[in-house]
Amino acid sequence: MRCILCGLLIVFLCASGCTTANKSAVPVYVYHHFSPFVIEQQTDLSELFVEYLNRHTSYRWQLVVLSRAELNHWRQQGRPAVILWSNPKWFGNTPDLKISEPLLWDADVLVFNRQHPLVGNFPSAIINKSFCAVAGHRYLALESYIADGIVKVIERNSQSECVQLLMSARVDFIQAEKSNLFTEHTELLKSDIGFIEPAIDNFQRFVLVDDFYSYVLPQLNQVIIDLHKDKQWQTELEKIGESRFVDLFELNLEDLMKVEMPD
Repeated sequence: MRCILCGLLIVFLCASGCTTANKSAVPVYVYHHFSPFVIEQQTDLSELFVEYLNRHTSYRWQLVVLSRAELNHWRQQGRPAVILWSNPKWFGNTPDLKISEPLLWDADVLVFNRQHPLVGNFPSAIINKSFCAVAGHRYLALESYIADGIVKVIERNSQSECVQLLMSARVDFIQAEKSNLFTEHTELLKSDIGFIEPAIDNFQRFVLVDDFYSYVLPQLNQVIIDLHKDKQWQTELEKIGESRFVDLFELNLEDLMKVEMPD
C-alpha cells in the first residue's frame, strides 16, 4: 500500500510540475526604476502584480526589470514586449502595442527644493531653469522648452540620482509622478520638497501588450477588473504608500486633479 501511495504522489508531483512548466511564459518588462514600481528593500508593486497574475491566470508571467534605454533597444530589434505601468503615448502610440484595462491614474508634477522654490506656474516657473532627466525617458510636456534651450538639461541614469541633485541644489527642478512622491518621498514632502499644481500631465497607467502576446488580454483585463475589488490587494497597497497613493487606484481624472499637497 505504501508503494502505491508513493507512486501516486510521484505521479501527482510530476503532473503538477508539468502543468506549471507547460504554462505559456510571458515576460513582463518594467523600466521604472523607482518606487512604487521597483523597490530594493521590500516587495514592490511590480512583484505584487506579477504574483497576482500568476495566481489568477493560466500563464506564467516573468518579471524583467530593465532600463528604458534597454527597452527601446530591444523594441528596435523587433522583440515583442509586455510593458507594465506604461502609457501608449510614451511609445508614440504605435499600433503594435495594445492597451489593457487601466491600472491606476497618475500625474506628472514638477518638484522643487523648498529652499530654492519655483515661482509661479508652469511654464513660466521653469524658464531659464535647470532640470534633471533620466536617460532614455521622454518628458513630453517639457520637450519643446528643452529643444528651444529655455530649460537646461542634466542627464542621470536614475530617478534617485536626480533627487540627489535636487536636494543639493544642483538642479532647479525634476519631474516626478504622484505615485512616486506618495510612496518614496512622503517624509521629504513634509518640509524639504514641494511640487507645482496643477500637474503638467494627468494620465492612466496600463499594461501595453505587443501583438505577439495579444492572446493574454482577455485574462489580463479580467484580473485588472477584479483587482480593484480585492481587499487583500488594497491591504498590500497600504503597506507601500500613504492614503493618497492608494487613492490613485480608485480615482477618476477629476478627483486626481484634487490630490494636492496637504494644507
